[in-house]
Amino acid sequence: MNELLIPLDRNASVPLYMQIYHKIKQEIIEGRLKPHTSLPSIRRLSEQLGVNKATLETAYDHLVMEGLIESLPRSGYYVQEIDTSYMRKKMPPHLPSSQHHASYPYGFHLDHVDIHHFPVATWRRLMNEVLNDHAFQILNTGDPQGERGLRVQIAEYVRRVRGVHCTAEQIVIGSHSQVLLLLLSNLLDLRGKRIAVGEPGYSAVTGLFESYGCKIETISLENDGFHRGELDHSKASIVFTSPSFQYPFGSLMKIQERIYLLKWACSHNAYIIEDDHLSEFRYAGDLIPSLQNLDREERVIYMGTFHGSLSPAINIGYMILPPHLLLAYNDSRNSFQQTTSRIEQKTLELFMERGHWEQHRFRMKEIYRKKYKAMVQAIQTCFQEKAEVWEGQTGLHLVMQVHSDESEQELLYKANQAGIHLVSFRETWYKKDKYPYTWPTFLLGFGGLTIEEIQTGIALLHESWF
Repeated sequence: MNELLIPLDRNASVPLYMQIYHKIKQEIIEGRLKPHTSLPSIRRLSEQLGVNKATLETAYDHLVMEGLIESLPRSGYYVQEIDTSYMRKKMPPHLPSSQHHASYPYGFHLDHVDIHHFPVATWRRLMNEVLNDHAFQILNTGDPQGERGLRVQIAEYVRRVRGVHCTAEQIVIGSHSQVLLLLLSNLLDLRGKRIAVGEPGYSAVTGLFESYGCKIETISLENDGFHRGELDHSKASIVFTSPSFQYPFGSLMKIQERIYLLKWACSHNAYIIEDDHLSEFRYAGDLIPSLQNLDREERVIYMGTFHGSLSPAINIGYMILPPHLLLAYNDSRNSFQQTTSRIEQKTLELFMERGHWEQHRFRMKEIYRKKYKAMVQAIQTCFQEKAEVWEGQTGLHLVMQVHSDESEQELLYKANQAGIHLVSFRETWYKKDKYPYTWPTFLLGFGGLTIEEIQTGIALLHESWF
């Protein structure tokens, strides 16, 4: 071989020998340089590329060490006989396109919150204080269980607002509920065990338990609780439930159903994971205490997060273990690194300690209440008898059923074409072949939209469908 085309960028930060090495490697892997092909001599390629011989020698040495070429004495360098088919990147003939959140002018996303009312100035000031006053303590590895100061604040908050009985020692902090559920699955050795979940419910939760090797038992939600017969026959070791915000309906589990669930857990030696996500955003009636508040036999594992109530970007969640599970956790705690920034934890601790969290929570509840009402009113005004809102009165989304002769997929397509993001209610069903609704039904999140965007988006949605 006399020449080898290798374009070089002499202004790049990548050394010239690495550029040469990567180019020749690419030519070999992609099959353009065949086995036993001779490479240009170092002298010839040095003249061709205008680089010194030491640069070429270094590049060739890298290729020899990796086994891509071989050096034969008094003969030169040759491409080795290797199977490159496994190393080549195979692209499917067609990849389905997906729109990024930002590409939807009216995205009724379920996981978006109101970022415009986030107290940025206060958060920045507190974070600067943490970095200025606590830097020498906060920049090293912390407690795997989470910062004690934050755990004290969380314990006080859930005791006062949710009626949770706990101490700071029972709280484990993690970056997200899914991370904590994996830790809990390992702690309770749930692989191969049966997990009872509400149908419909959180697809992310069922997916996580499945990935851990658990068997999913779906239990129908009825009368604001679980179907008792199905639960009794489930042989489950764990029940996952959100009694104060039964996703996706947003309904409230009545006290009779709560007591039944606790009795079931005791009689079956099972645990209940109580997900209290977004329970603080209840727009009708007073907040009622958590399920854990009624628990006297240490069967409830309580979980909470600041994901929706503060910001998804502040990845701080927590779980509260019954005292007898702390022994097992303490035996394994050093096997897990803390997944949440100590700086964020300390900032949140100060945010709560100085009363900013209470102010923010009350403020956002009123803002979201107005958005919820605006969403319901907009749907009723635009759709009238063509749509029905299932009013759960909790959380940052609602369920809308549309009376249309078109299929759900056709309506989703039309909405996407109009720049509107929706989620099918079908996605909350684990056993999709048991999905019971004939009319197209959707979940619409309103947390991340302004009232004006909600009104305009609903009007545009109606226009695209009718």
